Amino acid sequence: RCGSARGCYGAQVSKSPAYPDAAEAADLEAAPAAPRRTVPRLRLPLHSVLVLVSLLILMLPLVGLYALRLHETTLLHRTQDDLTIAAAALASAFQAALAETDGDVAAAAPAFATPRLDYANAPVRAAVADAPAPRPATRAAARAGRQLRVAVATTAAATGAGIRLLDPEGVVVATTANDMGRSLAHLAEVEAALAGQPASGLRAVAVQPSLQTGPLVRGAMVEVLLAVPVRSAAGHAGVIAISRQPANILDTLQSKRGLLVQGGAVFLAVAVAIALLTARTLVLPIRRLALAAGRVARGDTDRFERYRHYRVNELADLADSVEAMVAALQRRAAYLRDFAHHLSHEFKTPIAAARGALELLHDDLQNMAPAEAKHFVGNVRTDIDRLEHLTARLVALAQADMARLGDEATDVLAVARAAEGVTVAAGPEPVLARISRSALKAVLDQLVDNARHHGATTVTAAASVAGGNVELRVSDDGAGVSPGNRSRIFDPFFTTRQDAGGSGLGLAICRTLIRNVGGDIELAQSDGGTAFRIVLRPA
Repeated sequence: RCGSARGCYGAQVSKSPAYPDAAEAADLEAAPAAPRRTVPRLRLPLHSVLVLVSLLILMLPLVGLYALRLHETTLLHRTQDDLTIAAAALASAFQAALAETDGDVAAAAPAFATPRLDYANAPVRAAVADAPAPRPATRAAARAGRQLRVAVATTAAATGAGIRLLDPEGVVVATTANDMGRSLAHLAEVEAALAGQPASGLRAVAVQPSLQTGPLVRGAMVEVLLAVPVRSAAGHAGVIAISRQPANILDTLQSKRGLLVQGGAVFLAVAVAIALLTARTLVLPIRRLALAAGRVARGDTDRFERYRHYRVNELADLADSVEAMVAALQRRAAYLRDFAHHLSHEFKTPIAAARGALELLHDDLQNMAPAEAKHFVGNVRTDIDRLEHLTARLVALAQADMARLGDEATDVLAVARAAEGVTVAAGPEPVLARISRSALKAVLDQLVDNARHHGATTVTAAASVAGGNVELRVSDDGAGVSPGNRSRIFDPFFTTRQDAGGSGLGLAICRTLIRNVGGDIELAQSDGGTAFRIVLRPA
């Protein structure tokens, strides 16, 4: 009992330093995390990444198919060029043989070219069908055909083409097929050549392949037919008809197995690169964020390992939200620890005093004078009243902490006029704000009560709309706040009237009520007395 119980009874326990404001802890969920100083990096929306990856995957077979189509057309052009060269050589030989047979002078071999064929726009005509010869071939053409049989066979063996030499009427005089003496004048290409114009076209093969490979292998379904006119000095002398199937894309792929393997390796590498890009851009950050959130869920809020770089906007926003949540939980935990410490400190003082008085009454009641015993009983009652007052204020603080922004619109000037002891310095026009009438009345009543306890005789309220917000200024003519206490007046349990029963929770409750509806309250500058500036959202 430190020597004298009566002397120790009035001792006060020293207060601990102030801790985070209750109103700040009430709205921690909305508090943003501290900005991170990072180098700006390219970020894409998540749906853009998914679309981009899908397009890249879709492009792989399209690029391969397009390459096959281009190569197939190249093979067709190469076949047409080979047939043109062979036809030009045979036309010169046929022309020379006719000149030797008839004793005619050979005409100069004209340069000729046929339009390029293309699978996309060249029609595929029916297969070459033999027809009976309308009459025997001309004598000169038949003799020239016999002279060129060896040349025709040799050329056919070298080029793999089907070759026919035709007289001026379209009758076959030399051939690699079994159509000797037949007429091919009914064919469109031969008809154009008989008229003096070289022509080429696509014809269906007479014998279809056993394996129908469809549009992918179009070269297996058609052949190129080229008809070239042959002229002598006397005029038109005959036609060279030469045909061959273009090179097959499957045959080409078979011959290019090495390149095909290399191309497959490239496609595989691209697919793996796309998978790695997706994993690094989406999967890995999500996994790390999930692990960090799991640690927070298990109670480990002391650290949050943020992934360094996010390439997707949605993931970066999610990481910012989780980081802000972790920071809010950390502040909430710190607030609860400090609040519990100071709460126990505030309760210990009256409890210790009441315990001391009761012990004195228990031990020395028989030796005490009635007035002295009544004094100690009064002290116990005072301590109990203080505990009851603290409990009521804590309940009010908890209720204010749980309040949230609603849609209620309140005329702040009307509430100020209804408050006892408040003079409104404004006109009759209503000023509507988003706060409940009961919350605003509780705030004004607390400010009026504080002003009266500090010697104020007049409390004035004025409202205005500035910057899109409603501002309510409440000022009084009391003693004011000392410069040393201006930064602490909203701290819970801070009071300069503890001997008079002050709990130090009134202004903390006011700030919590105001901040929970999206506003704020602060101590404003004033020439005399105390002035508070309350900022509210407009209705």
